[in-house]
Amino acid sequence: MNTKDLIVEKTLKLILEKSTIDISISEIRNATGLSTGSIYYHFSDKSDIFEAIMQKYIVDYIKIDFDKIPLEGPSKNRIHDALLYILHHFINGVEIKSINEKINYGDVILLLTGTGYVEDEVTRIVLQTGRDIKIFLTALVEDGKRQNEIRQDFSTENIVESLVIMYMGIQYSWLICANDDTDLIFEKSFDTTWTAIKYP
Repeated sequence: MNTKDLIVEKTLKLILEKSTIDISISEIRNATGLSTGSIYYHFSDKSDIFEAIMQKYIVDYIKIDFDKIPLEGPSKNRIHDALLYILHHFINGVEIKSINEKINYGDVILLLTGTGYVEDEVTRIVLQTGRDIKIFLTALVEDGKRQNEIRQDFSTENIVESLVIMYMGIQYSWLICANDDTDLIFEKSFDTTWTAIKYP
């Protein structure tokens, strides 16, 4: 791991441990084992470190590579696997190499966004990702209708909206109830939603 990534990851760990972004350079120095000069060689100040944390663990994390989503089988499988892929993308988060213990990525999101250390860029990307998910699901639903696998009497817009609402409810549950079995909740919710939208 390069020094810059080490500083970012160790600072994130400090933020999680203290539940605050009020971290001193001396604390970062002790956590990384680096000198103050070495830290300032890579970052101009603490704000610069926090910017790097937000970029890696919020901005980059929010973006979804839709080309990596596996799309095989009938519409039910494709929509199911796409939503589960997106859910796991958010639950698993960004790999934190220097931290050996498992971290609930929901804590990272809640802490970084809850501290008020959020930029317009984050809001823009959140909104764009939401739009991209709807566009992606719209194509899957339209294809399902063409294949007579999804009912025709509901508008595509309404079906997509119901899938998004279902998904957002599961993601919210994951954020506030970390100990719940998110995959089980997803499977039950998806089965209920699919029963409502599948071709009779």
